[in-house]
Amino acid sequence: MRPPLPLRPLRRLFSSAVSRPSPPPPDESHLLRRNLLSLLTRAPLNEELCTATLSRLTPLDLDRHLLELRPSIHQRHALRLFSYASDRLRFPFTPLSFSILLHSLLLARLRSPAHLLLTRLLDPLRSPPLLLSHSHNRLPELLHSLADSSPDDSSISAALDVLLHVCCTRFPPDHGLPLAVSSVRILVDRGLCPSLRSCNFLISSLAKSRKHRDARCVFDEMRRFLSPDVFSYTPLIDALCKGGRVEEAVVLFAEMENSGISPTVVTYNALLDGLCKHGMVAEALRLKERMIVEPSVVTYNVLINGLVKLDRFVEANCLLDEMKQKGIRPNEFVYNTLIDGHCRFGRFEEALRLLDEMVRKGMKPNQVTHNLLVKGLCNAGQMEQAEQLLEEMLMRKTVVNEGVFNSVVSLMLKAGSRFESAVRLIKEMLLRDLKPEGSVLTSLIVGLCKNSKHQEAMEIWLTMLEKGYHVEVVASNALIHGLCELGKLEEAVGLLEAMLEKGLAVDRVPYNTLISGFCKEGKMEEGFRLRGCMVKRGLEPDIYTYNTLIHGLCNLGKMDEAIGLWNELKCKGLVPDIFTFSSIIDCYCKAKEFDKAKTFFKELDTWNLEPNVVIYNSLVSGYCEIGNLKETSRLMDEMVERGIAPDIFTYNTLIFGFCKDGKMEEAFKICDLMSQRDLALDEVSYTSLVDGLTRSGCEKEAKFISEGIIQYGIGPQNAKTS
Repeated sequence: MRPPLPLRPLRRLFSSAVSRPSPPPPDESHLLRRNLLSLLTRAPLNEELCTATLSRLTPLDLDRHLLELRPSIHQRHALRLFSYASDRLRFPFTPLSFSILLHSLLLARLRSPAHLLLTRLLDPLRSPPLLLSHSHNRLPELLHSLADSSPDDSSISAALDVLLHVCCTRFPPDHGLPLAVSSVRILVDRGLCPSLRSCNFLISSLAKSRKHRDARCVFDEMRRFLSPDVFSYTPLIDALCKGGRVEEAVVLFAEMENSGISPTVVTYNALLDGLCKHGMVAEALRLKERMIVEPSVVTYNVLINGLVKLDRFVEANCLLDEMKQKGIRPNEFVYNTLIDGHCRFGRFEEALRLLDEMVRKGMKPNQVTHNLLVKGLCNAGQMEQAEQLLEEMLMRKTVVNEGVFNSVVSLMLKAGSRFESAVRLIKEMLLRDLKPEGSVLTSLIVGLCKNSKHQEAMEIWLTMLEKGYHVEVVASNALIHGLCELGKLEEAVGLLEAMLEKGLAVDRVPYNTLISGFCKEGKMEEGFRLRGCMVKRGLEPDIYTYNTLIHGLCNLGKMDEAIGLWNELKCKGLVPDIFTFSSIIDCYCKAKEFDKAKTFFKELDTWNLEPNVVIYNSLVSGYCEIGNLKETSRLMDEMVERGIAPDIFTYNTLIFGFCKDGKMEEAFKICDLMSQRDLALDEVSYTSLVDGLTRSGCEKEAKFISEGIIQYGIGPQNAKTS
């Protein structure tokens, strides 16, 4: 062994109920030693004597006495003394004192107390008072003390083995494994190394936690002192493969073989799996051919899986036949691999044939088998077969996972014709404590609300919350939107309040939806109240909020309040959009305040906005109402010049205006324009023409048009043709 590394002078970092005593005189020192021996060898613990003795000792004095008294220590009595002094007196033992106790416990084969002691010492949150040179030196000082206080080589080896085992098993991997790796590095630097068995256990633990770099580090440190065996190489090869370092694993495998170490079937399987998963199937097949041990069912499953993913089913089936010839019975994993592969490539007949073969051979297809088939059928759009298979699974009480339910329900909702079945399956999921996907739940809620089944949608939503499932904001918003669409505004408000009470995430969308609903019904006070609630929750109104409120005020003719909001949104730095302008321009046109409408129309350029057909229709309709057909025609020409196609409303407005003014020739010219642009006259168009002709005294023509269009199922509204 190398000599111990020098440690910094110790200083007290933990408070102690025991004040620092002055050095005792020689006679008193002898008395303290005798009292300490009594405390370490007799039961029960004399707490009064313990308090008095430790009050006269420093932690370093205690170290010296413990080293001298070590041969006489009774381990269980010593454990009680340390426990009382640490927990009740808060006496700050040194790492050396605890190391002496630990060696004594291991010497007496008291492994369980030794494990518990090390667990406490390594955990800063649960550690007893400990005198350290520096708080971050806990692990190095403890390791050096274990080495310094070891009576012989076997004792230090046993202590280090226990320490590694505690690190790997008593702590979460993210805390314990780094401790173990650091311990190995510190020990190796001192010229010490845990046993091969413990190093292998650590490498295996690191491999299972996908810490391939640390596993490699421990392996390299270990072999400075020890010769690795197959149990050292196997987990490391597995870890390297899973970490994507397959080429390094291949080199390590060759090194193992060259060292005269024979790989086990587990070693082969680890490397074969890595090769296949990284697309190196040809190399995997060559390795299989030179195996010096018999392949296992896992070997074949790994290779078949690799071939299936490449759509090489002929070779996969050859391996399946080879298995049977060797007397190796394919298990569920092999069949599931093949079934999954056939499903992914759309060969469902073959997948179902394999399912039947499993049953014939006495194998019970498990939930994975069925789940693979159902998901495969769903991915291929085979809804009826997927639903039928799922129903069979439910009848047989086969465990069905969330993914399968979600896949089938999603397919049903997309089809549109299986809505009731989708609802039933969602309820079945909830009964089985399975959570529907967010997108599936949202689609279902939207569908229920469209079918006026808002109560059923509410029940599903509430069941989700009762089961503690997180309901995505989109699903909750969809339900509020659905209720608003049905005019169930009070229920929608209640739902929003329930969301807030349950602490669910709420964004602007439900508030904007509700504000829109109340504005459509002319209940502006409620709309503004909701805006206030929104602001109180720290959600600033956006342009959609303002557009909704402005539109509602405009519909009620409250232009002063609407313009007030217009000014407010600009002050808040929001940018008005085409919908903002559309509402205001339309309202001014209806109020026949065309100068103000034109002012806003011109301001569109200021905001880099292009007018749309809706805005032009408002202007066209407004000017038509006052009989200014010249301006109406000019606006339509301007629309065409800007590349904005007039719609049926634009043309009907012009037809109505010309007919009302008795200008039937111009009205029919508009009809010709519509025909040129592939727009068919509708009921409104014909009604205007019939009324115009009738008022112009052309009753015969009016009757002709009226009778001619009835055969197409279109009839003029209240047209006077006689």
